[in-house]
Amino acid sequence: MSDSTILICLFPIQSNTKGEENMPRFLMMTISYIVSLILTFSSFFMKLNGQSSLEISNRFPVVFAPVDGSHVIWIVIYLFIGYWLVMNIKKTSMKQSALFSCINILQALTIYVWHHELFIVSLGITLLLVLYLFMLYNTYPFHDKSLSGRIPFAIYFAWMTFIFITNISFTLTAYGWNGFGLSTPLWAVILLTLGGAIALHIRFHHFDIMYPSVFIWAYLGITLHNGFDELLVTTAALFLCGVLLVGILFIKKNPANQK
Repeated sequence: MSDSTILICLFPIQSNTKGEENMPRFLMMTISYIVSLILTFSSFFMKLNGQSSLEISNRFPVVFAPVDGSHVIWIVIYLFIGYWLVMNIKKTSMKQSALFSCINILQALTIYVWHHELFIVSLGITLLLVLYLFMLYNTYPFHDKSLSGRIPFAIYFAWMTFIFITNISFTLTAYGWNGFGLSTPLWAVILLTLGGAIALHIRFHHFDIMYPSVFIWAYLGITLHNGFDELLVTTAALFLCGVLLVGILFIKKNPANQK
């Protein structure tokens, strides 16, 4: 299925005159952003369906999870996305506009299904959200390092990738998965390694320092969450923070291969 087909399924695009075409697109981007912002932040401070997001997250002893304070990164994400929206609302391509609106809609849907404890459905929607973020992220060239360009979506993309991995761990724990005989801390280390590998891949192949930086933030959150109770996980998280920092500082990509 092509990118265009996927976009049309969730965000119908009709040809029209330029003036008539742009206004609904701008309105959709703005309204979807506001709805997503309100739902995201209200989910932390208000009880939707009788419980907050963190109350659900903390219900099970999930080792691969950050300390609650790590979620303040949502403030940075929405501030940067808001800035991007203001700076680009009349400059975005049809593809970028459609992706942006779809991302906000999917973000709102993840909150709805999460609060109704449809965890497997939430995983599917979150995966789709990560894919759409990657598609929007890829509309910018590797050399773009501006707040009105790729940076807001690099941060958002990285955090949602981490959240997707976290939700996998949470869902498996909630459904009583036995881990094929492996201990919970060992599975947490495996997931940490997987996330670190993804972050380094993006660092090298997309010449991006923001993406692995978000994973460092997330892994520090896991360190604080586990402390001395799970030394294996804490040690692995700190070690991978060091690996990612080295990757940020020293990994270089051949400029000839950059787009």
